Amino acid sequence: SARPVQAAAASALTFSVGAALPLVLALVRPERLMIPVVAGGSLIFLALMGALAARVGGARVMLGAGRVAFWGALAMAVTAAVGRAFGSWG
Repeated sequence: SARPVQAAAASALTFSVGAALPLVLALVRPERLMIPVVAGGSLIFLALMGALAARVGGARVMLGAGRVAFWGALAMAVTAAVGRAFGSWG
């Protein structure tokens, strides 16, 4: 049976942790390495979260990690392209 309160709490916790990890990287990285460190670290964290979610859900871990990392990388690429198109990056 569904447990919506527990699902919402778990979602809020994992979202908060997932958002905090790239912020920590942004605070500790050298200035000149901001983009590669935060982007690369974010992809690693996305893959780890995807693997964890797959494991908990009983799915194949590598497939889950790859799927989340792929879509995260695609989202970052689209965001960078839009930023470049509007002159706010690079």
